[in-house]
Amino acid sequence: MVKEQFLGGNYQYTKHCFSYFLESMKRLGISHIELYGAAPHLYLYDYTIGRVYELKRQIQDAGMTVECFTPEQCNYPISMAIEDEVVRERSLQYYEKALAAAAVLEVPYMQMISGGGLIGSKEEENWKRAADGFYRIVKQAEKLGITILLEADFTCTVKNTADACRMLKEINSPAFSGLLDTNTIYFSGDDFEESVKALGEDLRHVHFIDGKKPDVYCTIPGTGTIPLKEYAGILDKYGYKGRLTPELWGWQYVDMAEEAMKDSFQFVWSLCKEGTV
Repeated sequence: MVKEQFLGGNYQYTKHCFSYFLESMKRLGISHIELYGAAPHLYLYDYTIGRVYELKRQIQDAGMTVECFTPEQCNYPISMAIEDEVVRERSLQYYEKALAAAAVLEVPYMQMISGGGLIGSKEEENWKRAADGFYRIVKQAEKLGITILLEADFTCTVKNTADACRMLKEINSPAFSGLLDTNTIYFSGDDFEESVKALGEDLRHVHFIDGKKPDVYCTIPGTGTIPLKEYAGILDKYGYKGRLTPELWGWQYVDMAEEAMKDSFQFVWSLCKEGTV
């Protein structure tokens, strides 16, 4: 891997205004970002397309580009797999708003998870609802020139790499690829190398974060027990050329946002070789 593959992210900057985040990225020497679509920066139901254009102008004026758009889907009640049709349809409309924002921002990739059903619901029915939802969103993404990145999550219907590969095969679209999250790999019990091999050319993005069992997630790389140096070596072994983001999701770093980003990049850059993507 090389330094240019790593993106900054606004995940832990949610107690700051967006302009502070952009200035922070400049101070850290980062010009490529993953944009986290959440309040107060880009909560989709608060933003008109006109406001998204204003956000785009701020990003361009700061000399930055957005490489991936990740709308919040965990804190908000979003699920394409749930049996409640009101919630499910609102979730799909949320993703359609996200696609519209991604198109304005001229982002090549947009991340999604499947969501899940209620405890006791039938998994195959949840799967069918999720697959129908992905098909609807991916077909729109094809027309916009955006690739949807499917991220497995152990709380969702698509919970691991095997599920992700199955869903990608079912939808079978050039606008539908995969994203690996090191927390999901670690906590679901998947093997990282086997996951990289299984996704193959469909692996386009990695959330590169640390954690510690049983329930410490999304920590600064190098501060947990996930073997990130080993994972980095595996990505090099298979010639991975996509992007990676230290996804510091959650509240633990909001009062030290820039320090946390700086520490993350010091660790990940220590794993990199000289060169360009």
